[in-house]
Amino acid sequence: MKTKEFPYSNVEAYLDAIGVLQHGTALEITEARKTFRKLYLKQYRKRYAKNHSSVNIVFTNAEKHLLKQLAVENGKKLASFIKTIALNTLNGKQQFGNTSTNFSEVKRLFSLCYDMVETLQFENEYPQLKASYDKLEQLFSQIEPLLDDY
Repeated sequence: MKTKEFPYSNVEAYLDAIGVLQHGTALEITEARKTFRKLYLKQYRKRYAKNHSSVNIVFTNAEKHLLKQLAVENGKKLASFIKTIALNTLNGKQQFGNTSTNFSEVKRLFSLCYDMVETLQFENEYPQLKASYDKLEQLFSQIEPLLDDY
């Protein structure tokens, strides 16, 4: 179905075209304005639908909360953030604006935590604490290569 161009540039042109400005009462002009608004919105919706489409995605509350939090961190609203991620993924671009900054900060915090665990390990000689520190050190050694990849 082909949508034809809306013939009236504004409400005054519409009122003039139907002749209500010259011969109509105030009530007829008001009704004609309402009719123009309906016609205009109908035409606008058709034009908009021709050039735009929408997609519905269902998220769990936890997923939505996480996405919303990331959107706020990136200074965007949720819908525009999801759209940006989708388009950037298609174009092969980085998904989040501050990902490298985040990883740099994670690496820095990881290093600080690792240093604290080493310090506590040598300050406290309790056997249970030593076992816990050893487990933490093993976990850190597993995480460290993953962070180095970024």
